[in-house]
Order: sequence, then C-alpha cells, then structure tokens
Amino acid sequence: MAAAAPDRFLAYVGMAQIVHQLRSETLAQEYLIDVFRARGDERMARRLEAAPVSLEAGASEAWMRLRDRAMHEAGVGHMHQMRSVITGIFVPMWRVRAYTLREKVNIWRGKIWSRPFFWEDLLRDDLTARLTRLELPVYFFTGRHDYTANAELSRAYFNTIEAPVKGFYLFEDSAHSPLFEEPARARQILLSDVLGGTAALADTR
Repeated sequence: MAAAAPDRFLAYVGMAQIVHQLRSETLAQEYLIDVFRARGDERMARRLEAAPVSLEAGASEAWMRLRDRAMHEAGVGHMHQMRSVITGIFVPMWRVRAYTLREKVNIWRGKIWSRPFFWEDLLRDDLTARLTRLELPVYFFTGRHDYTANAELSRAYFNTIEAPVKGFYLFEDSAHSPLFEEPARARQILLSDVLGGTAALADTR
C-alpha cells in the first residue's frame, strides 16, 4: 500500500518486518535446535528436528504446533522476556479496558478464521524479489532476538531498499515486539525521526 500510494502516508514503519517468512521459519528451526541442545534439552531438540520445515516443502503442521512454544521458551518469540502466550498476551488482553468483551472474543476468532486465507501466500512471498523501491521515508524497528520474523533477513532487505530517507533501528532487548518491549526508545524515534522525516537516530551500520 505504501509503495502504491506514497502520497497517503507520512512514512512506512516496518515493525519486525517480514521479508521471506518461509526462509525465516527454516532459520528459526536451526536456531532453536541449537538452543535447546545447548541447554541439554535433547527431547525438545529432537521434536524440533522431527517437525519438517523447508523452502521446498513449506511449514508442516507439526512445526506450526511446536514453533510458538519453542520460540517463547527460547526468548525469541513475541517478546524477549515472554515465556507463554497465555500469560504474556492472552490474559493481559482481557484486562485492556479499551476493548469490549465482544471485541476481545473476536480478536481470537479472527486470528483462527483468517489464517487459512493468507498463511501460505505469506510464507512464500519474498519482498526482496518484488519490492525494493519506495517513494517515501522507510523505517525498520527490529528486535535483535526476533526469530518470528528473522532480524538478519530484515536488515538485509532494508539494505536493498531505495527510498528518500531510510532508518534502521536495532532494539537490543527486544524480540518480535520492540514497540512494547522498549517503548521509550520507540516513542523517541517516532517523534524525532519519523515525524521529522530524518534518520538521525538510526543505526550507523
């Protein structure tokens, strides 16, 4: 949308930017196997090895059932310090007073309902092959510990983008949700660089 109608946006902010999700999944599997094996959790390492995910065959149901738990236990899922979707997202969401009870129920209904319509396309889409030029400022907020959307893939993709202004920001203590994990820094970048149309606070490398 930002590429097609840049006049409608102040800037494009990629928060935990997906690039080629299937490649990210394969990298996550490799990383998680190493993590659990180093911890001495051979059972989890073997379960991960037995859950197929590859660029050729895609992501198996076995992998999809296991990935979130493994990522959260390794600190590379939704948030670096979050170990459970239940205690980290599900329960806190029910405490948010901005949503009605019906809206809270529909968040989870929509998550379950929508996946079959887009997941396979999302997995196999490769932004590096089809979108590397934008006519508006581009900013990437990336958590160093993000293996949900691989941080190194995000950085590599960012480096290929042509844009009037570009800023890449690596959040050292974050995984997939830097806006919520390091809100003070995210707010500073939004107010200074994004609203100002600069990249003064961006990483230098």
